[in-house]
Amino acid sequence: MHYFASKGLFIKKIDDTSYIIEDVFGNKTSPFISKEEDLDQVTQTMANIQKLVKVGITSEFPDYSDFEWDKLEYYYIAHIHYALLGCLLNNNEKERYHKIISLFPIAYLECGYGDGSKSILENIHQEFLKQCNHKKSIIREHDLDIYLITQQVSRICNDITSLLQRSITAYGELLHAHRKSIIKSYQAIEQLETTEIIHTGINSYKSASAITSLVISICTSLDLSAKLIQLINSLDPSNIKYKGARDKQYHEIKKIKSNFISSRTFQSIIQAQEANSKIPEIIQFRNDLIHSTSAIELEKIYVGLGTDEINKIPLYYSAQYARDCLESGQPTRFLSRDYFVEEKNDIEIKALDWLHSIFNYHIEIGKYIHSDLISLRK
Repeated sequence: MHYFASKGLFIKKIDDTSYIIEDVFGNKTSPFISKEEDLDQVTQTMANIQKLVKVGITSEFPDYSDFEWDKLEYYYIAHIHYALLGCLLNNNEKERYHKIISLFPIAYLECGYGDGSKSILENIHQEFLKQCNHKKSIIREHDLDIYLITQQVSRICNDITSLLQRSITAYGELLHAHRKSIIKSYQAIEQLETTEIIHTGINSYKSASAITSLVISICTSLDLSAKLIQLINSLDPSNIKYKGARDKQYHEIKKIKSNFISSRTFQSIIQAQEANSKIPEIIQFRNDLIHSTSAIELEKIYVGLGTDEINKIPLYYSAQYARDCLESGQPTRFLSRDYFVEEKNDIEIKALDWLHSIFNYHIEIGKYIHSDLISLRK
């Protein structure tokens, strides 16, 4: 098994209990012994690094197993929209619904992008409505409302997973940018007769862009989660009518009054928000990326060979730091500056912590929503 490690390094498992640490050029340490569960502690002591993710994350067919992707898909791809259908229709009604669903215009799924697409879709919709209201039609307008509601829920769920997939891709780009920075800069270390330099260039810019993309993607997924909750909660099974979902921000969930979703589930969602200490920091960083120069502060990477940064092990490494923050998630500030790195929090580790935090939140919220919908099925 081959893993990305922090500081632009790799960890390779060579047998059941033996590992090596290596750099981007293939220079490596002597094999060392460790149990899988103790590996981070051992590598932290040896080289001040830790295992990140499998290298398969950046392959043509990525391996997302480090992020419990199967659990995310279980709720957001396979089950939430179907459980919602069970709340709106009983078994006999669902059987009839599945027989007629193939008669709905494909334009409701996709009608292209660009000039005229809205007018085309609008025309198709109006014509189909006329057919639904014809006395001999086997499809009723009520069926169309249910179809549009479940499709909208499914689309939001798909968008959440797409954003999370994009965030993983951005993380892979961050890892690659660090290793390319080493390849680009290592000769300068020898030429300047030093052990560490500051690399700025296309790869450090790519690193900053990757972090920006990652943070914006996961924050947008949080807002979409709030939008999904608002949409499902607004439904009235006694009067099912399609309405477009309203945009909601993550923090506004606390303001939503229980309607279709139970108050107990809302309380569980709010508790999940309050228990997730990473999210306020992520949202604040997103705001600062958009409204200040925080991204510029990321456009430099330290590249070195065998310094104290990795406990003087003779390997080439890279180092880039996330900013120091208070417990509230606000950055440490002084004299109009908000990017201090006294704590030396490795950006590769910090970004991975953020990803795991957001994935755990979405999986937990998906479980709560799905459980609530199952309890309401007809």
